[in-house]
Amino acid sequence: MRALADFIMAGRLKAALVALLGNFLPLVSPAAVGLVVLRQGLSEGCLVLLWAVLPLVLLVNAGNMNSAMVWASILSVLVVLIGASALKQTRSWKSTLKVMLGVSVLSGLAMKLVLAAEVSAMRETLIEMLRQLQQQGNTLTFEPSDLFIAGLLAWVIALTAVAALLLARWWQSLLYNPGGFGVEFHALRFDRFSASVLFAALMGCYLLGQEYVTWGNLVGFPLLLSGIALVHHSIAFAKLGTRWLVVFYMGLVLLLGPLSSVLIGLGFLDSVMDFRSRLAARRSS
Repeated sequence: MRALADFIMAGRLKAALVALLGNFLPLVSPAAVGLVVLRQGLSEGCLVLLWAVLPLVLLVNAGNMNSAMVWASILSVLVVLIGASALKQTRSWKSTLKVMLGVSVLSGLAMKLVLAAEVSAMRETLIEMLRQLQQQGNTLTFEPSDLFIAGLLAWVIALTAVAALLLARWWQSLLYNPGGFGVEFHALRFDRFSASVLFAALMGCYLLGQEYVTWGNLVGFPLLLSGIALVHHSIAFAKLGTRWLVVFYMGLVLLLGPLSSVLIGLGFLDSVMDFRSRLAARRSS
């Protein structure tokens, strides 16, 4: 990974090449854009972004597939660009995640309005899949709406963009500030007001019904990351070793739904109770 980051930073042409060919690998292309913005600024990142979205634009123009997911990929690169610029200026993951969340929400709503036909086609595809599951004996009564699909697309945009920016920041740390990324991520914690707004929005979406569930998952995503950061901090604080992180992420993959809810709750409680300070006080006493 360090060799790839070195290659990206070796010059604009090499960065553009990685951004172009990185579309064949998960997160590589948007992460390359993010790294360039973090190190060299927004204007240089915009030039690299053009190469990152070129294959995606060609896919849209080809018209051989539903373009909703392709547009979601394009928008995720744009969210990375904006998020990396915000992180470079503020040096705050808390502020950056708020910006990325807002842009992702706007992206999902814009897709619902501008790409209504594509969103509806995606909804019909999902409904057909659910009907096939019903024929196999599963009792599925929910039929997703266009609003549900728009929330799903916004969630995909946010997830991809944040993961890519985390990768870009890690690359930057490897090259220029070894260990810095770990310190930054371990400290990720929202203030009480921000966490309360996010948690209230999450609960509101869930209470409104199933078609708002994807929007609830989206607004809960920053708190989920805060909960993950708390787990990382606690494992490092207790000096338990990386094997426990492996166990944690295996559990997160296998028990995504229940464990995600627990992590969101941890992220919210940490904003109120500041578990990291309590751990530090316990060690010093």
